[in-house]
Amino acid sequence: MEYKFAVVKIEDIDNLLPKDQIQKMYGLLNMINDAREAQGKPLNSYIVVNLDEPYAGDIVEIMKKNGHWDDNNPVFLKRGQLITELVKAAHDNAVAKGWWDEDRSFGEIIALIHSEASEALEDYRKGNHPRNVWYDRRLPEGGLQTVLEMKHDTDKPCGIPSELADIVIRVFDACGRYGIDLERAITEKMAYNATRSQRHGGKVL
Repeated sequence: MEYKFAVVKIEDIDNLLPKDQIQKMYGLLNMINDAREAQGKPLNSYIVVNLDEPYAGDIVEIMKKNGHWDDNNPVFLKRGQLITELVKAAHDNAVAKGWWDEDRSFGEIIALIHSEASEALEDYRKGNHPRNVWYDRRLPEGGLQTVLEMKHDTDKPCGIPSELADIVIRVFDACGRYGIDLERAITEKMAYNATRSQRHGGKVL
């Protein structure tokens, strides 16, 4: 499912972007409006509902009745989750599974993140394409069967996408443990990176 709209809060534009980028953002929005007007189209006007709002479910039901909601695409709903929520979910799961019964050092956490990156590299060295995904299924009689389609929650995802997901999950867990506002950190760093020069520093990699 492709996104049809891009929604940005004015507050985020004003508070999270560097001053020079704020002017560029408003300039681009004005260019879009001018181009639509030149084509005889009305200015874009929408009602925006955050999925975190308690009444969002009611809005979804109305959209379903009018054919504007796809239940067969659960990823659409998951994309509505904030990074902060995913951080909490990842850390809560790690706690529930006993991984924090004994505290870990920060160095150990970083080493585990490294290990997931190394597993992704090893998959690539074995000739797996970055998009290749397969699943290890436990058989009733014991042993594993490699399958290409996930049919059970216990089928273990394998491949580079899964290893990259593990990196992110480990980062989420670490942020949950130390109370790091990862969503803010990412937003701030991406805004800063947008101000850097072309291939800043002239490094090869």
